[in-house]
Amino acid sequence: MKTQLIITLLAATLVGCGGDAETGVAAPQPGATTPTNVQSAATTASQTVNIADQGRKRFSACAVCHTVKEGEPARIGPNLFGIVGKPAGAADGFAYSKAMSEAGVVWTEDNLNAFIENPQGFMRGNRMGYVGEKNPEYRAAMIAYLKTLKPAND
Repeated sequence: MKTQLIITLLAATLVGCGGDAETGVAAPQPGATTPTNVQSAATTASQTVNIADQGRKRFSACAVCHTVKEGEPARIGPNLFGIVGKPAGAADGFAYSKAMSEAGVVWTEDNLNAFIENPQGFMRGNRMGYVGEKNPEYRAAMIAYLKTLKPAND
């Protein structure tokens, strides 16, 4: 709540730069930050954090097999830190199935969505024992969480 208030106040200050001299109303500049779009951006960021947090909770079942912290050793499945945007079957320290290591797949959001929904349907012959998540909102939340698992400077 404090963050949204600060962002809104900063936006109001920025809007005061420039404007109509007669009315004193700030003229929006092309691409300018206004209270409306700042609040919208803050809301969107807040929603993204909330969705990622829901995904972290949903991911708890996956944590039986997968680690997520940078440098943690693999378990039954590979460590998933930084997985989004990476090629499938390429993380060091894990013996992938032939299907996974030869798939030529990059873990985009769309590919992750399809894989999480139906791992065997997406990539026949992989060794993941997970039957899949049919609920698209749950999959979206898990992917939002996976996207947070990256180095701080990315």
